This record gives sequence, C-alpha cells and structure tokens, in this order.
Amino acid sequence: MPAAEHVFEIHAPAERIWRALREEADQGVDAGHVVVLVDERPRRLALDVAMGWGMTVHYAYEVRRAGGGSEVTVAITPRGLRWALSNIFMLGRGVSPFALAAAQGLANLKDTLEREQDGAV
Repeated sequence: MPAAEHVFEIHAPAERIWRALREEADQGVDAGHVVVLVDERPRRLALDVAMGWGMTVHYAYEVRRAGGGSEVTVAITPRGLRWALSNIFMLGRGVSPFALAAAQGLANLKDTLEREQDGAV
C-alpha cells in the first residue's frame, strides 16, 4: 500500500509521458541509484530509488488516456530502516518530502510536455 499518491492531468500523449519518465529513470539507472522493476510501455513504470544507506523509495507510475490528454498517477512508498526511524521521529509524516518531490516532478513534466504540445519549446 503506497504511503502517498498523486494524480496529474497532462495534455500530452501517453507514449510521450512514458518516454519522458523512462528517460529520467535511465539517468538514475546509469548513476546506479535506480532499479526499474516494471516497464510496461506506455502504461506503467515502477522504480526503486536508493536514497543512501538504509532507505529506498518505490515509485509506481501509471499513465492512462483521459480526455484530450493523459492522466498520470504516482504512488510513493518509502522503505528501509532509515525510513522507519525517520518516520517515527516525524510522527508518521515522513513521506511528505518524497510526496512533495514527486508532485513537483510531475508538475514540471506537465509544464514541459504541454509547452512542447503547444510548440513553445
């Protein structure tokens, strides 16, 4: 069960969204911080991201066609000993930084892809 989930509507084709997510994941794979667990083009992408000693964050993206574009859902699930300890000290709100980062990343993706669609890039 994810600790946090966000949904974004992006006015771009599902294939383009998936490709942008995959390109970013590939940079993390090359750096040795990301493991791709599920790669179902263009619908699902699941990643484990190493956040240093004792913590991994699982990101599960789903892309669905919706209206004139697509809907992207990201579920975030932090794991590991370091995560468990920090979550205790944050009174159960330890997922907030990861959820905010994922939401900001999708907001940036939305802006970039929609400007591309409008021909502004």
